[in-house]
Amino acid sequence: MDNSTPKNPKLLIVDDQPHNLGILFDFLTRSGFKIFVALDGESAIQRTEVTQPDLIILDVMMPGIDGFETCKRLKQNPSTQDIPIIFMTALSDTVDKVQGFKLGAVDYITKPIHQEEVLSRIQTHIKLYHLQNQLQTKTEELAHLNQNLEEIVQARTQQLIEQEKTALIGRLTQGIVHNLRNRIQLIISYKCLATGEMTEEAVSPETTFAYMEKMAEAAWDMSQILDNLMHKSKMDHSLQLTSLNINDILKKELDFWQANLQLKHKVKKKYVLDEHIPLISLVYTDISQILDNLISNALDAMWDKEEQMLTIITRQDEDNLYIDVQDTGCGIAPEDLSKVFDPFYTTKPLKGEEKQRNQPTGTGLGIYTCMQILKGFGGDINVTSELNKGSIFTVRIPKQNNG
Repeated sequence: MDNSTPKNPKLLIVDDQPHNLGILFDFLTRSGFKIFVALDGESAIQRTEVTQPDLIILDVMMPGIDGFETCKRLKQNPSTQDIPIIFMTALSDTVDKVQGFKLGAVDYITKPIHQEEVLSRIQTHIKLYHLQNQLQTKTEELAHLNQNLEEIVQARTQQLIEQEKTALIGRLTQGIVHNLRNRIQLIISYKCLATGEMTEEAVSPETTFAYMEKMAEAAWDMSQILDNLMHKSKMDHSLQLTSLNINDILKKELDFWQANLQLKHKVKKKYVLDEHIPLISLVYTDISQILDNLISNALDAMWDKEEQMLTIITRQDEDNLYIDVQDTGCGIAPEDLSKVFDPFYTTKPLKGEEKQRNQPTGTGLGIYTCMQILKGFGGDINVTSELNKGSIFTVRIPKQNNG
């Protein structure tokens, strides 16, 4: 015996001849087995269900139901069907042996019994039986572990998506604060000019009025920035499926991105929107986060370029909606294209590893986040790119569940 078989394996011997039972009982007991016996097929079936032996030695020729019928019934019972059965017979006819194997027997032994041969066959099949059980147990444990791992990965993925969303909002907030601070400074400066505090000279009513208009414009800009921020905050907290128009979401996001100085003052913009885009059931924050990530990546790719052009196109075919976000940035090397959608892969330096002042940094989660969100409703994202020429990221959203 070894670790693949239990200590004192249980055997059920089924034979209507007491003499045969006695020989096997004595021999196999001495060999370390725990023996149960039955004199006919019916009692064998009952005894098997109760004792659950590790192996059955079953005589073929018995009164009542014979060994073949007994084997057939045992194999039809889910609680006993996996127990290995060795037929014991004086028959040498190949047809009988084939019939036994078809019914599910694992082996044959013939009378008269050769003890060492019988012992070897029993040990082999018990070992195989318990190895199969161990394999089944390990397979079930592995399936359970895989399920737990999938749940952990899903939870971690969602956590990373939220982290990336928070990081992106943080970067945008810096731009918003900068814009608000500039406009506050403008209002303070024009106020000082209007009151003559900066020149210590009398200011004409006309000039004062012009300065007041400038202050009003700055205040209006601040109001617009805050309105866009409030709208985005409200919509990004909505997790309900709603019939939405992708063009409307895109326009709102672009209004919000006007707080970004690079997009507002350095980037040429081209928006080509399909006016016939249908409504589709979506979660607003899912699409807004995808757009925010793609716009952010496009701006980062162009940050040090003289010519900066952002092109956004919405289009459709019979089954899908598409959003193309194109930049004229650094592009992606062919050997790196397959890595773009991997978590934590980024062509940008990590925070604190910048080589140039104001150089954008990355986490490697932006595009990965887009892909994970799109998977949730059957979409995907693809990229084409040319090094030092720019990239096009294409989002595909299925039209099913049209609103």
